Amino acid sequence: MKTLLKIDKQIENIQTAICILLFGGILVLGSMQVFGRFIFNAAPPWTEEAMRFCGIYLTFFGSALTVRCDGHVSVDIIISFMKDNKKKAILFLISRMMCVVFLLMYLPCSIALVQRSGNFLGAAIRIPYSFIYAAVPAGIIMMLCSYASTIPKMTKQYAKGEI
Repeated sequence: MKTLLKIDKQIENIQTAICILLFGGILVLGSMQVFGRFIFNAAPPWTEEAMRFCGIYLTFFGSALTVRCDGHVSVDIIISFMKDNKKKAILFLISRMMCVVFLLMYLPCSIALVQRSGNFLGAAIRIPYSFIYAAVPAGIIMMLCSYASTIPKMTKQYAKGEI
């Protein structure tokens, strides 16, 4: 069990590092765009597209990190009014398992999208859109891994009344 927790922590650290790099990349590229536009009156045409691609990856990789702290938007008014901790835990478990089912249903479609978009290239950066759309299944897989570690931990916390 300790080995799995160490692996999970390493995955979280890698996800965090990737998100930091992507956000830093967006800041650098955005600065290049603004600097080029206002100082040289000609910004590099590829920076806007590169920022968009970084933003797409940041969205899906960041979603996996948000799952880890249960930070996604959710309606938890019912849970907050419940008195019984066991029922809170059950409701939490059911709601998060619904998210897992949705992700599992969405995964094959996202893989099909990646496979179908290989012939299309970006306008300024000539990379295949399949590379860009690969953020979706990668993000789904990371979210599923995050749910696998978060659901048991938080369900126990609900059951004990710690949340």
